Order: sequence, then C-alpha cells, then structure tokens
Amino acid sequence: MLNKLIQSFYSWIALVIIVLVVITGNAFYVINTLDELTTLEARLFATNRVINVTNQLHMAVLRAESGQRGYLLTRDEAYLDDYTSTLDKLNQLIDDVETAALTSEQPNQDSNIDELLRLTKAKVNGLIKTVELTKDGEYQTALAIVNTDVGLGLYDQFEERYKLVAHSEKEMQQTHLSNLMKLRKDSVNTLIISGVTTGLLVFAILFLLKINVRENMRHQEALEEYNEELEDKISERTQELRIFADELARSNRELEDFAFVASHDLQEPLRKIRAFGNRLEAGYEGIMDERGKDFLKRMLNAAERMSMLISDLLSFSRVSTRGKEFEQVSLNHIMDNICSDLEIAIEESGATIQIDDLPTLQCDKSQIEQLMQNLLSNALKFRNEDKAPIINIKVRAPSEEELSPILVRDNFDWVAITIEDNGIGFEQSFAEKIFAPFQRLHGRSAFKGTGIGLAVCRRIVERHNGQINAFSEPGKGTRFVIIIPVNGEPFATQNEGIVSNVS
Repeated sequence: MLNKLIQSFYSWIALVIIVLVVITGNAFYVINTLDELTTLEARLFATNRVINVTNQLHMAVLRAESGQRGYLLTRDEAYLDDYTSTLDKLNQLIDDVETAALTSEQPNQDSNIDELLRLTKAKVNGLIKTVELTKDGEYQTALAIVNTDVGLGLYDQFEERYKLVAHSEKEMQQTHLSNLMKLRKDSVNTLIISGVTTGLLVFAILFLLKINVRENMRHQEALEEYNEELEDKISERTQELRIFADELARSNRELEDFAFVASHDLQEPLRKIRAFGNRLEAGYEGIMDERGKDFLKRMLNAAERMSMLISDLLSFSRVSTRGKEFEQVSLNHIMDNICSDLEIAIEESGATIQIDDLPTLQCDKSQIEQLMQNLLSNALKFRNEDKAPIINIKVRAPSEEELSPILVRDNFDWVAITIEDNGIGFEQSFAEKIFAPFQRLHGRSAFKGTGIGLAVCRRIVERHNGQINAFSEPGKGTRFVIIIPVNGEPFATQNEGIVSNVS
C-alpha cells in the first residue's frame, strides 16, 4: 500500500505542491521582511538626518555667538574668522534643516522647525548687527544692544525649540530602533522555523526517493530478466529470418536466372518467326492473297511486340540486380546526351525543351540516363496533334510535405526534379496505375509501347532511395516530380524501406 502511494503520480504532485508552497511562503516572508527593513532604515535615516542637521545648526549658532562675544570684548578681529566662516555655512545649514523637516514623521514637527529657523535668523541678525556697529566705531551702541539681554532671550527661545525638536526626533529614533530589533528577532525565529520545515521536507523527499529508487531497482531487475527472455526470442527469430533471407536471396537468383534464360530462349524462336515471316513477305508476296498478307502482317507485328515485351521485362528485372556502382554524375551532361539521341524526334515534333541548371548526383549513371530518357520520350510521344510539345525540366528544394513519406530523409541531402509537358495528360485517378508494369491508358494503335517504361522509372528512383509521382489533367499536360538524394547510395545498402506505408 505504501509503495503504491509512493509511486502514485498524484502523491508526487501533492508533495511537489507542498514543497513549492513552503518555498514560496518563505520567499514571500523574506521579501516582506526586506521591505519592512528597508522602510525602517529609511525612517531611521530620516530621523537621524533631522537630528544631525539641527545639531549642526545649534553648534553653528553657538560658534557665531562665541565669535561675536570675543570680538566685542577684545575688539580683536581674529575672533571674526570663525564667526565669518560659520555665517558662510549657515545658509546651507538652514536649507538642509528645511529639507530634513519634509521627511520627519513627527506631527507638527514642520511648525517647530519653522519656528526654530525663525529664531535662528533673528539671533544671527542680532549678532551681525552688533558686529557691524562695532566695525563702524559705534561700540557703545553695540554694547548697549548686548546689555539689553534681547539676544539672550532669543537664544533661550532658540535653545528651548531646539531641545523640543531634538527630543521628539530622538523618541522617534528610539521607536524605530526598537522596531528594528523586534523585526530582527522575529526574522531569526521565522527563519529557524522555515529552515527546520525545509529540512524536514528535504528529509522526507530523500526518504521517498530512496524507497522509489529501491522499487525502480526491483523493476529494473525484472525488466532485465524480461529483456533476456526477449533477446533469446529475438535471437531465435533472427535465425529464422536469416534462413528466410537466404531462401529469398536464392529465390531471387533463381528468378533472375530464369528471367535471363527465358528472355534468351524466347528471343531465339521469335527471331526465327520474324526471319521466316520476312522471307514469306518478300518471296511470296505475289502468291498470297490480301487475307494471307493481313495474317502475315499481324504475325510479324505480334512477334515484334513480343520481342519488345521480353526485352523490357528483362530490363525491369535487372534494375535492382544488375545496377552499377554509384558515382558523381552531372545531370546537365546526361540531358545533353539524351537531347542528342532524341534530336530527330524533337525536330519532327517541333518540341521546345527548357532545362534548368541541374545538379551533380551520386548515382548510377546508366540508370539515371534511362530514367530521364524514358520521361522525355513519353513527353514527346504523348503530345497533342494540334500543338508542338513544350517541356520544362526544373530543379528545386523539396518541401517538408514531399519528404515526409521518405523514412531515410534525414540520411541524405535532397533535391526535387520536375519534368512538365503540355501533352494529352490523363485523369489523376490513374496516377498510380501508370507506374505498374504493362499498364497502358491508351490503345496500342494510338501510341506504341509495352507499358513498362514508367515501371522501370519508379524502380530506378526507388533504387536511389527516392520517390516519383505524377500529376496530370486531361488535355493540360503531365508533371512528374522526382525526389532524389544528391549524395545517395544504392537502396540495397539501407536497412529499412524508403517510403512509409501511406494510403
């Protein structure tokens, strides 16, 4: 029961969710703690800033007053050096205090600081006035102002307001420090709890993984035993297949020998029939009546057709068994040779042949030449009587859809060659039938041939690991598409078929 629960997909999903929840909760807590820490630090910084700048302002007022008193008592201008430098910094200090007041969190603190700055300016103006009077020689007037205790009263008010501001900010500082310490303590406690929780989860996961690994090892052992049994069965089956393969090879050799012997032995009586028929036609033409001449003509035609059938059948059987080694072959050179061989047929039909710059293939030269010659001859043969043939031979990269039925598509680099004409065409429903041996769509009286040429074409393309398809409409010509590898090797060297079983 426990093993089933551990191996259950939903149990592992639940465990992963728990781990994610704990980790996410810890992450959110850390982020929230960091946010609070950042906020407290910002508040503490603002409070410290107010305290620091008000302290600096207080010290500046004291230094300025000290310099003023020293100068009035001794009238020694050396006391004015510190006094003057302090006054130069005072305006900047006042601006700093005003800026710091904007960040203070104390209620009414801005009004307290405004009052502090007002008293500062009044006190400083009084100091400046007495110093300037003394410089102008009105020492007694300046001394009388000092003796009125107005300056002392201003300083007392300034001191009182300064202490009020400093005290309230220090209280706020203490509050922030207390909150900071509390946050630190809570963070430590929570992190300890999170660490313990995470540790328990990790321990639980490791424990479950250990159990799961143990179960996997048990299943692996069972699988290995099953694989050994399967290997024994495969070995037995492989031995049987070897026997069948040897038998099939022997049968193929016998069929090839039979085809060769049959074609050779059948050709001999046919040659005698044709020879004696020709003698009858030449020597006894005047003796035979019209009916006899017709019988003789039919006999000779049948003998010639039988000879062509035997030759084509032998060629068809030899595509796979008598193929030559593959070599680098220029298709442009092959097409030049074919056009030269078909020069008379091209001139008689008035055909126009347009050929792209074709690639170089690793192939059986004689078979590729036979393939292209068969297709070009068909384009010239099956033409419309009222217009001259136009034949276009083009090359392009094949599409993914065209390559998808080819099982060895990843083993080679591919090219698509199209041969398109404007001939009589045919119904697309016959596109597969035309590649079957001895299948004809037209009568022998209309177009000569045995009906095996396109079957040879398909056999040649398949030996090159490619595929050939036909697309046509009646009266609108035919387009043959050959998908063939550029760097091919004979089909017999492949361990699997070239085209998947597709309907």
